[in-house]
Amino acid sequence: SLIYLGPADYEKATEEQKNACHVRDQSLVWVVFDTGSTNIWVSSVLCTKGPCANPDRNRYDRSLSRTYAPGPGGTLQIEFGTGRITGPEAMDDFHIGPFSVYNQTFGMIESEEGRVFEEVPVEGILGLAFPAMAAHGIRPFVDGIIENKAIGRNEFAFYFSPDDPAGNAVFWGGVDRSFYRGEIEYFPVVQPYYWAIELVDFKIGDDSLLHLLQEDEAPDLGHESGLGHKRHHQKGTEETQMFKAIVDTGTTFFTAQGRLFKEVMKRLAAAPCRSLTNESHPAITYTLRNTAGQRRDFVISNKQYMLSSQEGDDPECSPAFMLIEVPRAHGPGMVLGEVFLRIYFSVFDRGSGNVDEARIGFARANTGPDAKNRLKGLTANQPVFRRPHATA
Repeated sequence: SLIYLGPADYEKATEEQKNACHVRDQSLVWVVFDTGSTNIWVSSVLCTKGPCANPDRNRYDRSLSRTYAPGPGGTLQIEFGTGRITGPEAMDDFHIGPFSVYNQTFGMIESEEGRVFEEVPVEGILGLAFPAMAAHGIRPFVDGIIENKAIGRNEFAFYFSPDDPAGNAVFWGGVDRSFYRGEIEYFPVVQPYYWAIELVDFKIGDDSLLHLLQEDEAPDLGHESGLGHKRHHQKGTEETQMFKAIVDTGTTFFTAQGRLFKEVMKRLAAAPCRSLTNESHPAITYTLRNTAGQRRDFVISNKQYMLSSQEGDDPECSPAFMLIEVPRAHGPGMVLGEVFLRIYFSVFDRGSGNVDEARIGFARANTGPDAKNRLKGLTANQPVFRRPHATA
């Protein structure tokens, strides 16, 4: 069995974003919860090359699991812009906090190629998106939760700390008001492949630029998100085109594509952090449509979208945007990644389980000391993620 550790006495099973998982009689495995993908990948003892072969990293051993069974399909593969994962399917029982999902199909990582896996030392990826994206028609993890009636409400929520990489949380089956302010407002999922909602407008300052997405439509390359540029070799169904905002916990930055990306980078150029002004780097605005059909503006200031990775007396700030071409069948679109989710507490709601009922809720995140103290209390009994040594 694959066991995801959580606090024994917290009914909502709050967990850190890099959540602890272990195999009985074995060791901990650390995974990323990714709303931008659907499949599950776990590092395994089958891996003999690449970062997953690093002896400091933990791996799933099917021979030690009494509930292991071979998977229904063959080998899975995901390609990234900077790497690739391959491995055979397997089935086992997954446990997160107080609930379980039985006979869950996942990929045992056999080969891991690419620098991204050296830089981000995770030992698994747990996809939380929709069945339409699942390889070989596999039942996704979230749908397993729903079928097993494992939690009281078919929803999960994310809290990202703006300043503490270890201060992130996932809430299963409910929310905790300590982590947001005001009320949660909901937005319907318009195409249940990604967690995608309608993007009505995108502005830099007062200038609307969303038309640039229409003029530069991407080819259908498959899924692109998460730890890199992913491709699932599977095409979706064409639907009536609308602009989409894809909410992806597995992507760090905002994204744009084609001409829009070039325009964003031209207008929001890198500059010394001390020189940023509202004139040189105006606020950006995402306008989304809620469940009542009303438009809602989400305004991001330059202090929030211009990031510095340098230290010293005069650090330079760069825009938190990356180039991702959303596949034609599921775009045109822009990704709202972790930078956005640090500002807004997010709820991913599947309703009764029908994908057509899916919606995403947002409320302003509480970044005060009370939220930090609450998180410390909830996770006091959980193991702490420590970065393993790099492969020699």
